[in-house]
Amino acid sequence: MTLDEHLKKFAEGDDSDFGAFYLATKKPIYHIALGIVRDRALAEDVMQNTYMKVLAGAGSYKRGTNASAWIARIARNEALNLKKRRMRESPVDERENEHLFPVAKPDEYGLLTDVARRILSEDEFTVLMLAAADGYKRREIAAMLKMPLPTVTWKYHQALAKMRRALEGGKA
Repeated sequence: MTLDEHLKKFAEGDDSDFGAFYLATKKPIYHIALGIVRDRALAEDVMQNTYMKVLAGAGSYKRGTNASAWIARIARNEALNLKKRRMRESPVDERENEHLFPVAKPDEYGLLTDVARRILSEDEFTVLMLAAADGYKRREIAAMLKMPLPTVTWKYHQALAKMRRALEGGKA
């Protein structure tokens, strides 16, 4: 079943295939969110909000357009909104209060994700994860993120170069 077909069913009030829809979209939504909020738990919150908005707004989706880009835009907006809200809150330094923050377990993508989150810009991280971890082609990423294809290609190569330098022990 295509994303368009899933969205049509959701618009009709039938969410019986949500599990398949989730499995087809969870990685790119997670990576878009993680690239912006830079925190696994917050990225999962963004995912939940994104899916709620997709289900609620499926009727406004125009069939035949790019469903992946529509969903990615919702995820990006949710992540940006959460990031703005969090900026208004007063932060607590985890290193100064280690007893309050247990060590987080690595996600399914491992320690490379942690390195990437630390050294890459938001866009570089998102492009790299969508291409390398999720297998999207750069033109698909360009459509999802509404970026020109050359920009996506440049950010992808920049991210790879930074990761290579970091993993070889140099500066990113």
